[in-house]
Amino acid sequence: MPLQSPLNLRVPRNLTATLQLIQRLVGREQHQHYCDGVIPVERVSHFLHKMTDRYPQILRTTRERSYDRRRHGHAAMHMIVFPPPASMPLSSVSTIHWLLLSDRGKGGLADERSADFRVSRDAMSSHGHIEAEDYVLLYASKRRPSRLEDRAGSRSRFIFTECSTWTWKIRGEVTREIRAAIDERCRALDLGAELLPPYAGGGLRALLAAQRRRPLFSGVRNQVIDLHRYAAEAWLPYRNAWLARHPRLALDLGPIAGALTSARAIMQCDLPTMSQLRLYGTPPRTVCDLLADAVRT
Repeated sequence: MPLQSPLNLRVPRNLTATLQLIQRLVGREQHQHYCDGVIPVERVSHFLHKMTDRYPQILRTTRERSYDRRRHGHAAMHMIVFPPPASMPLSSVSTIHWLLLSDRGKGGLADERSADFRVSRDAMSSHGHIEAEDYVLLYASKRRPSRLEDRAGSRSRFIFTECSTWTWKIRGEVTREIRAAIDERCRALDLGAELLPPYAGGGLRALLAAQRRRPLFSGVRNQVIDLHRYAAEAWLPYRNAWLARHPRLALDLGPIAGALTSARAIMQCDLPTMSQLRLYGTPPRTVCDLLADAVRT
């Protein structure tokens, strides 16, 4: 069913769903040309109407886009409106992040006759990577497990092969900030006690737990594991000083006092691999709903 209005565009459920949608469109469907930006809430309606007047393909259905491409060579285009951060009340939302994606074809962002040809970027280029909050979308290598069975079929083992794919990673600037925060908490002997009630607290353990709650795309997951390994090495020289400062905890907790959970244990229990998510709510929230909620608050 045609959308009729850009205000009927669906808004993904959360940031993770948004990132997965972008990954699919850029990777599997090869919508690698894009424009993006941030716009004040009060200008969203006018802006979206202007963009759909300029690029009517945005409002086409999947069947109509396929027909346009096959019959006329037109580009397919998708406008993505980001949901507000889950931690931010709608009353505090003043701007909306948008992303316009296009594949190659007539009237798309890669078409020299397009109004936005000169400002559009290629997600594959070294200076054109798509960024969203802490994350950047890259065409990167990853290790993929495969089961290898012997000829008799009685034994099997896993081997890892290298493959290239689109994946989200934590931006380099953000990882440097996290490492600096790890170093700071180590120097302050601020270990925290994330999973050891009644000694609840923040500190280094809480910082690492926050990394495990990130969207665990393959690139992000590997970086989170590396951050845990980095933290374990950084904390080791400070552990004895922490034990000396907290003798009661050392007595109560025994060998686990002042110890971080190993990266291997983290991988087995706390870092599930990313699965296909439901992108939209039931019923889907639209741009119109988003703007109405922002006004009501």
